[in-house]
Amino acid sequence: MSYIRTLSSGKFRAEIRKKQISIQNKTFSTKPEAEQWAKDFENKIETILSVKPKKLKKLSPDKVEELGGMALFQKLGVDVVFVTFNTLANAYMKEWTGKDENMLRRAYFWLNAFNNKPVKSIKPSHIENVLFQYAKGSVNGYGSDKPKSSNTVIRMKASLSSIFKFGVEGDKYGIKYLDKNPVDKIKIKATPNEIERFLSDEERVRLLNVCKHSSWDKMHLLIMLAITTGMRKSELINLRWADIDFDKGLASLADTKNGLPRLNPVPTFVIDELRQYRQIGNGFVFASPNNPDKPFDFRSQWDWARQRAGIENFRFHDLRHTAASYLVMAGETLHEAGQILGHKSEQTTKRYAHLSTGHKSALSERVMSEVFNG
Repeated sequence: MSYIRTLSSGKFRAEIRKKQISIQNKTFSTKPEAEQWAKDFENKIETILSVKPKKLKKLSPDKVEELGGMALFQKLGVDVVFVTFNTLANAYMKEWTGKDENMLRRAYFWLNAFNNKPVKSIKPSHIENVLFQYAKGSVNGYGSDKPKSSNTVIRMKASLSSIFKFGVEGDKYGIKYLDKNPVDKIKIKATPNEIERFLSDEERVRLLNVCKHSSWDKMHLLIMLAITTGMRKSELINLRWADIDFDKGLASLADTKNGLPRLNPVPTFVIDELRQYRQIGNGFVFASPNNPDKPFDFRSQWDWARQRAGIENFRFHDLRHTAASYLVMAGETLHEAGQILGHKSEQTTKRYAHLSTGHKSALSERVMSEVFNG
């Protein structure tokens, strides 16, 4: 119900009441202006009160603001609760069953960026701004201050897309959190990454020698396994004694990144080193000394060994590339190398094709020179 009254100043005040409670009021210079405002406001109220409970859940913050704002909804006794990004991200992680060990870190990154912001109010422009800052080196002081490659930014974007996709499709109870994925509209061009970093023979010798003097007694064993088998970091740290067949020289990997189990050959000389630490049972090969039920976090030992050996621009994952390079240069076909490394697609292994070509050319040059030049 609206009321128009004339003030002592000659102006007109329009007031909207509901059940004798003042909802809103505003002062105007003329009566027609006051009447028009009151009429428009009453129409807003009628619209809000006519919204069915199911549709209330689908209202976006922008739509609520357009209808009069959250304060008006509250005065009318209409409850609107927006799902925040915090709620969505936590719901996603509770049901997440992926293999990527970095997903938790990336989810936390986005939680730091959006936290209690309603998911329906997060627009592509907001996401692009965060990704732009991330590529430069930081977001509100979070993360490394080093610039990121486009491929790294794409992976961060993909993690957010997975969270929003979960929100669109709904959780295991059928609850949907939003209607569309705002990440779908964001395009980032990937940078070609065909040539991978791997250890030279000199670097390998230096690194392994340094590892013998590590504060962790299994550092040398870990690096040997990584170089000779090409296992991923996640596969190595989750390796258990029961997974190793010492007689056949095989490691059984049931939980791999691509979801497919595989038997990974382990060279005899590495099996011999493994025997020095062999334990009965199903414990972790690289268990934490403080908690045998968890794998050991060897990051500080790895950083120390890499720096002490003078190896620059090299990640732990590059040990896997090193194993691949050795296989290809030794004459293994790309298909065979891919089978050992557990590549789901042969396209992944093809990045090492240039190593095979170069090695064979050098071999041909040496052999033919000896034949024809004595």
